[in-house]
Amino acid sequence: MEGTREGVFTAFGKIKEVFSKDYVEVYPQKKGKKIAVSLIATLIITAIRYYISHPPINIKSRDFWFFVITTAVIYAVILTVLCVFGKRRENMKFAVKHSVKTSGIIVAAALLVLLVGAIISSTFFNAKRYSELININEGNFTQDIEDIGFDEIPMLDYDSAVKLGNAKLGELSDMVSQFEVDDTYYTQINYKGTPYRVTVLRYGDVFKWFKHTKEGLPAYVLINMVTQEAKVVRTESGIKYSESELFNHKLSRYVQFHYPTKMIYSYNIEIDDKGVPYWIASCYDNTIGLFGGQDIKEVIMLNALTGESELLSLDKVPNWVDRAIPAELIVDQYNYHGTYAYGFWNSIIGQKDVKNTTDGYNYIAQNDDVYMYTGVTSVNGDTGNIGFLLSNQRTKETKFYALSGAIESVAMGSAEGEAQNYKYTATFPLLLNVDGQPTYFMAMKDTSALVKGYAMVNVKQYQIVSFANNTDPEVCKAKYVALLGNKKLVDNKPKQSTELKGVIEDIRSAVMEGNTVYFIKLKESSNYFEISATENNVAVIMKPGDAVRIKFDATADLKEQIVPATVIEYQK
Repeated sequence: MEGTREGVFTAFGKIKEVFSKDYVEVYPQKKGKKIAVSLIATLIITAIRYYISHPPINIKSRDFWFFVITTAVIYAVILTVLCVFGKRRENMKFAVKHSVKTSGIIVAAALLVLLVGAIISSTFFNAKRYSELININEGNFTQDIEDIGFDEIPMLDYDSAVKLGNAKLGELSDMVSQFEVDDTYYTQINYKGTPYRVTVLRYGDVFKWFKHTKEGLPAYVLINMVTQEAKVVRTESGIKYSESELFNHKLSRYVQFHYPTKMIYSYNIEIDDKGVPYWIASCYDNTIGLFGGQDIKEVIMLNALTGESELLSLDKVPNWVDRAIPAELIVDQYNYHGTYAYGFWNSIIGQKDVKNTTDGYNYIAQNDDVYMYTGVTSVNGDTGNIGFLLSNQRTKETKFYALSGAIESVAMGSAEGEAQNYKYTATFPLLLNVDGQPTYFMAMKDTSALVKGYAMVNVKQYQIVSFANNTDPEVCKAKYVALLGNKKLVDNKPKQSTELKGVIEDIRSAVMEGNTVYFIKLKESSNYFEISATENNVAVIMKPGDAVRIKFDATADLKEQIVPATVIEYQK
């Protein structure tokens, strides 16, 4: 015990000696060398870290301040290590003091900026400003939302698009073993008047990157959301800039190095009218305090083939760009608007007129633009919507439609209940105008995420549900309009009808939702005319060779294979 006690006293004595003033200043000439070595090592490590993480060099970026803090800590650690583990330990006390005076001050200052920035940017002090981040106009549903045809409505959701894209790439023997479909993107765009989803490829692994990076990625994937057709579009020259690149051509690194002060909210892949792929980088600014009120102010357009780029203000963005404003940002800004319109304390106490968006959103294409759609509900989270939000993702023009009705999740459940025998799942709804009635439209998917049918649910009366286990959405619509007519919500009689006379060439039937539906084809037409036995019981006794007269809506699209009929009768 006595020997142990002496050893402890000896150790403490040496430590005290190290920190004594006389001992520390025996070799003062080595301090400058250690500082220089520490600075050089820190600069090298910082350059490597910046190359890897490339945070924006902007005082409004939290990432920038965390980068500064870690850099100061690295310098302090290196200097301390050099002093402690060098040949002599005479400068350890100096290292500690110097670290506190330099790195400690830098770290403390950066932490102070982060703390003060968070406070002055908080919703507590800026509730009104947060509520005004987005300008909301009142919209007229029947005037603003067109009764568009099904050739303009996306029939797929994200998951289905991913499956189709992967399956299509698997058909191409020269690509499938070398590349994969990058499901990180799949941007929905409006290309030549039709909704599409587009994404790029990515290298299968690092070895395939070494093999192909010089030529770049050979193609992108384009999926028609109406026809559900997927195709791999080969480019004249390879896509040289993407996130799957490893070095200077890595998308985020390339953009940040060329625009080091810009803060990037997100990247989207789009194609111009000639089919050239472009990366659209949405640049945001913090408009409230130092770190609050994110809003998109500019867009960087980067040619994915050549690397040529251009920084544009929102009013200069070309019309073919559909996704300058990310949907997530629009949702966040509206939630601020709905929460803080009457002040911060009202959002907690009383909660007068406090509202937020529902869980989920979708896209609607109108006038060659893409609009983000989502429902708006009470903050209490009940099962009813108080309205809907439509926001142009290029201009951020946003309208609110005061339409009370079922929340989207309820409508999805109603549609799935109607198709329970098939165990289909509904996609997140689209909001359509069907004969002036706000209507949820959903594709119904099987367990393989393939679309097998469609459903329509009335927003105001979600008990009105139309389901068609058929890949033609017109069948679903015809049944839905008939239900609306039965409920006296619309006049389902065609404003103008036409007729076709001929001889029955083929007649088929199917039981749909308990009703027998007949599909009759005439020799004189390539269409099948659809009518249910409950609407026209004469169809039950008709057979091939009978001469009949068929009446249908004069506005019906005869390019569709199946056309809803209003009357089918024998010729007189």
